[in-house]
Amino acid sequence: MNRALGAVLCLGSVAAVGMAAGPAQAEAQHAGCRVAAAKPYVTVDGKIRAAGSRAGCVDNARFRVRIVKSTPGPDRVVKSGSKVVRNARVVVALTCADGAYYSVVTDYRGHLSRSRPVRLDCDIPTPVPTSTSSPSPTGIPTTSPSAVPSTAPSASPSASAAVSTAPSASPTSGSAVGTDIENEVVRLTNVERAKAGCGPLKHDARLRAAAYAHSADMSAKNYFDHTSKDGRSFSDRITAAGYTWRAAAENIAKGYGTAQAVVQGWMNSPGHRQNILNCNYTDIGVGYVAAGGPYWTQDFGRQ
Repeated sequence: MNRALGAVLCLGSVAAVGMAAGPAQAEAQHAGCRVAAAKPYVTVDGKIRAAGSRAGCVDNARFRVRIVKSTPGPDRVVKSGSKVVRNARVVVALTCADGAYYSVVTDYRGHLSRSRPVRLDCDIPTPVPTSTSSPSPTGIPTTSPSAVPSTAPSASPSASAAVSTAPSASPTSGSAVGTDIENEVVRLTNVERAKAGCGPLKHDARLRAAAYAHSADMSAKNYFDHTSKDGRSFSDRITAAGYTWRAAAENIAKGYGTAQAVVQGWMNSPGHRQNILNCNYTDIGVGYVAAGGPYWTQDFGRQ
């Protein structure tokens, strides 16, 4: 069974979130060897950063990552970096300037991938790009988690105005938040946080409602993405659930059969791990739906 992960993060107020958090990878596959381009994003230190990954390959090749700026006339390469690798992730960065950017990766073996374009505002750190489908856990969570929790990158994604945020699965008791398996994810997440010196997260009913609704929506509509079919980002969903936040993040996963397996998958991926071990967050919501997946969503927040 294929298992996939995705992660994204947002910092600042709702008004400061300049773009929807969501998967940021396009993937090209050729006979098992594949390259993937993550769309550029703005870091908290004012850099534009983009990553490319090469996986499933048996030979070494020069792997190049380019950041391209969309401009009137021909688009312009503003940063390029390369390295001879077999299977690896290469990151390039440059000083931020507002504009629209995309990334292109090649490996001099005929493999090419181009990310979707994104408009960047240098004053607003953007969701960390993530992959969203592969045989192993992924998250070029980056680095995001969006945004958006595997050891190798991957890629995979209502007509209604809103998705219901009321959980339909029975909680463990009348006053408890979440089901047994969801609370086991919370417990295991807090075990990992304790190892890193972070305080425990509280299972918040509003975040759990948003997380469960997203897992249920992905299950019902057969997609895997941080962005809902109606176009809402994870920050839209947790806000609609009544959670007022100053910082927030989301990890998603598909195909992991147990709470232990999915937490381990997230911990094996840098971006998803970054969300779990962010000591800034105080609350969590976990939503688990078995049908068609299983589908897992973790929403993190700080009010």
